[in-house]
Amino acid sequence: PSFRNDIIIRGGGPSESRFFLDGVEVPNINHFATQGASGGAVGIINADLLREVNYYSGAFPANRGNALSGIFEFSQVDGNSDKLRFRTSVGASEITGTFDGPIGENTNFILSARRSYLQFLFSLFELPFLPTFNDLQFKLRTKLDAKNELSFVGLGAIDDFALVICGAGVWYWPD
Repeated sequence: PSFRNDIIIRGGGPSESRFFLDGVEVPNINHFATQGASGGAVGIINADLLREVNYYSGAFPANRGNALSGIFEFSQVDGNSDKLRFRTSVGASEITGTFDGPIGENTNFILSARRSYLQFLFSLFELPFLPTFNDLQFKLRTKLDAKNELSFVGLGAIDDFALVICGAGVWYWPD
């Protein structure tokens, strides 16, 4: 359907691909996903924080097992090493805030939080369901020496649906 972004490669199922964010496997990269599928209505990973995406359709690396159709490796940008920065953006369905900068001489971070405002748009059109999503993504990187570094990566999401019940032409909003 047009409201989902399931990834189907070479006729495989939507659950046959694997996703990695800076080397850490992410079981699902979408909000409002259905069980046994990779897709949903909106992606969890903030595209503004991506530096590179590698895709493998075969000859999978040995450390990326259990993939049947494809592997996606997402690499994040590093935080700004010079000064603290904050930026916001408003998209078609969400508002985003991104904060990045240095923490000491050898450490930097980047943090992004998003929240949807679809519930307000859907209520204007009196649609019976009000979807809300929130997500948080961060990366903390420390250079230990010229050849070694330590990174902490985080990704989290919360999805929520409110169902509006209509009876006798009156809309009842959940408490």
